[in-house]
Amino acid sequence: MGINKTIESINDIFQEGKEIDGFLIGEEVHRGGMAVLYEATKEGIEYPILLKVPRVGRDQPVESLIGFETELTIMKSLKSPFVPRLAGAGNMAKKPYIAMERLDGRPLDQIIEEQGGKLSDIQQTIDIVSNVALAIASLHAQDIIHLDLKPENILVTKDNKVAIIDFGLAHHTHYPDLLVEQMRKGVGSAPYIAPEQVMGIRNDWRSDIFAMGTILYEMLTGELPFGSPSTINGLKNRMWSEALPLRAIRKEIPPWLQEVVLRCMEPLAANRYQSATRLRQLLKSPESVQLTARAEKLYPNSAWDNMKRWFRAAGYEPSPCPKPSSALDNAPLIIAAIDTRQNDDVLRERMQNTAIHLLQAYPESRLICLSTISSTPTFEGNAESETASGIVRGHLVQLMDWAKPLKMSTERVSFHVLEAMDPASRIVEFAQDNHASMILIGASHKIPAKVTPWRTSMTKIVEEAPCSVHIVRSSN
Repeated sequence: MGINKTIESINDIFQEGKEIDGFLIGEEVHRGGMAVLYEATKEGIEYPILLKVPRVGRDQPVESLIGFETELTIMKSLKSPFVPRLAGAGNMAKKPYIAMERLDGRPLDQIIEEQGGKLSDIQQTIDIVSNVALAIASLHAQDIIHLDLKPENILVTKDNKVAIIDFGLAHHTHYPDLLVEQMRKGVGSAPYIAPEQVMGIRNDWRSDIFAMGTILYEMLTGELPFGSPSTINGLKNRMWSEALPLRAIRKEIPPWLQEVVLRCMEPLAANRYQSATRLRQLLKSPESVQLTARAEKLYPNSAWDNMKRWFRAAGYEPSPCPKPSSALDNAPLIIAAIDTRQNDDVLRERMQNTAIHLLQAYPESRLICLSTISSTPTFEGNAESETASGIVRGHLVQLMDWAKPLKMSTERVSFHVLEAMDPASRIVEFAQDNHASMILIGASHKIPAKVTPWRTSMTKIVEEAPCSVHIVRSSN
């Protein structure tokens, strides 16, 4: 099953004046690092629409595709008055886009910038962030963690009501995490990322609490509590360092508010407030804030105190973390490992039939269609198919084509392309990290890939997988 070379370029598909699935594309509104936003209209939809399209091509990171898949999955499952409504979507193979409501409001970062880097009205800051906490609580109640909460992803209306946008880096407890598996590193925005995110932990809802603390700090003081480091060592400093007390920068900040902000930014998640709802309650009722030594601090830590915190952080272990809600998800997860580089139609059909039978036997099950590639090019060509993001998109299309006969709803299936020099080890890691119940894999009559002269990839997966392995064989 070779890579489809005839996939139409995204730049050719999405142009002003074209119509896609009934959406008439208007002007380009914004071109970011991972996506492009267009105005759009569609007959029968009264509210304004934005079309979000992933950027694919030369020098474009693969994260743009991963973020697109993540955001689409989450927006389909999310029900909240604090996020845009989903108006439609296209698939990666033909027309990758997300059509969503264009909300009123201005990005919080613009408001901060217009006021000279900080908000002069402390009460306005409190009102805005308490509404952000309300919105985040609605996400956490659905087992969704935003993980990229920052001023530019918060829209604020004239009455300080808020909406949360951009779920490209989010995590949903009920679905496999594309980012943690494909990137194998902490992902987020440097000034706001929590210490556990630096360590690659993406399933702790208290990371959003940390981000809200940093946003409060910035709005109140005009400073970023931990700067904007560009290296992993710089990011790790927040595992032990403590931000300069807010009242050392702005004396009129009340002690109770300094207490709240500094506690939100505790290095260990277990030492922060344990829910966005609790944070909102405290912002609304200052008299209920329990004051500690944090509240009265006016000076930075001494060198000795910093050294003690540094030694404690040397053995940093992320806090234990259950799901953000009490909901349980007992649906078995099945991984279908598909070799998108092989052309074995017999094996393809047999694996599809086996998958159908397994999914019928477990009606609540979920399926991951998985492929591995050895690498993407260091030096990219000009054509989309010669770029890293274009190659990954091609493999994703092959996986989607493979899954078509299964006729599964989009909520039950996802598609992953992993880069790995040792595919067997990578598949085993993926299964372990996602608590898979079964791996479905094909054994072609062709010569199997060797891990060592005496051991095949198939053998390694069977011996090391943390779950059952179902092998489907093609004819001899």
